[in-house]
Amino acid sequence: MPGILPEMSIDESLDVTRIYSVADQLPAGTPLIRHRPFRSPHHTISHADLVGGGNIPKPGEISLAHRGVLFLDEFPEFGTRVLEVMRQPMEDKVVTISRAKGSLTFSANFQLIAAMNPCPCGYYGDSQNHALARLHLLQNIKNGSRVPYWIALTFILKYHAWTMKS
Repeated sequence: MPGILPEMSIDESLDVTRIYSVADQLPAGTPLIRHRPFRSPHHTISHADLVGGGNIPKPGEISLAHRGVLFLDEFPEFGTRVLEVMRQPMEDKVVTISRAKGSLTFSANFQLIAAMNPCPCGYYGDSQNHALARLHLLQNIKNGSRVPYWIALTFILKYHAWTMKS
């Protein structure tokens, strides 16, 4: 997915490299990150791991995705609190982590891509099989606290099951 984005400029590469260096995730032998990041955290991630934190604050997944892609697979499975903490960073393009001794701000300008099945069984919209839960998950997102994410999504791709011919 990051391959369809334009190459990073030297300033963008330096920006991303600084974040990875602070997070102690700069790959050995790679003094400069030249490719856009692609981050795909598991849906069980904590909100602290997503936005960053710790006694000595370090960048989280959304800052590690800066200038690249943050991919959330099984979108409805991410906890509500986890998704709520993304709201402000998505608007401001930065994450500020405050502690008693001060605050740190990390860049967080990323493309959010989310994937989901509209029904847990995977059969919603299939003319051959009956969906077990219909729009259960989709309705939870559209009617619940996750509405800002639904509105912010640019592309919604629907596909139907295909069959193999003998």
